[in-house]
Amino acid sequence: MLFKGKIIAILRGISPSEAIEHVTGLVDSGISDVEIPANSPDWAQSIQDIKRHFGLQVNLGAGTIITTAQVQTCAQAGADYILTPNLDENVVRATQARALKTCIGVYTSTEIFAASALGASALKIFPAAALPANWPRLIKGPLGHAIPFCAVGGIDEENMAEYLRHYDSVGIGSALYRPGQPPSLTRRRAVALMG
Repeated sequence: MLFKGKIIAILRGISPSEAIEHVTGLVDSGISDVEIPANSPDWAQSIQDIKRHFGLQVNLGAGTIITTAQVQTCAQAGADYILTPNLDENVVRATQARALKTCIGVYTSTEIFAASALGASALKIFPAAALPANWPRLIKGPLGHAIPFCAVGGIDEENMAEYLRHYDSVGIGSALYRPGQPPSLTRRRAVALMG
């Protein structure tokens, strides 16, 4: 399984100076799967700092990875896996060449089958809120083999339980963290999600 738990904390926009304190709140609340998106300030430094501070305590992903150059940066920074918003065979192959796991962004059945055939470790259904929550159940029959489905996009405390009835995990972004919020708020939101 790619993820340790059911919730992946997406810290889009976080900076290295605040990363450790926010991730501490997540870990203390029971969330150990963390994503640092590549469209965050100095994202590779945040990944390095988090990995150095928490080690194996945090399952650390680099998100919004859309180029092979970013894959190289992920590997050098110490990310455990990458997450993409889309299906790009070159990115998948570059990631596999560096022995990183992949959570590939897909939406249609064609993309789901293609990502699965490429050997994706997990499928990130994005944006999940635009589809019925039971989408995985509808598509898994013809897929023919087990692969984890992660719902990302529009997931919050109110609808998380419904998605987790059908998905293996959920990625939660702005409902958990927004740039500039205090670490205490991240901790409170994480506690509420773990409820």
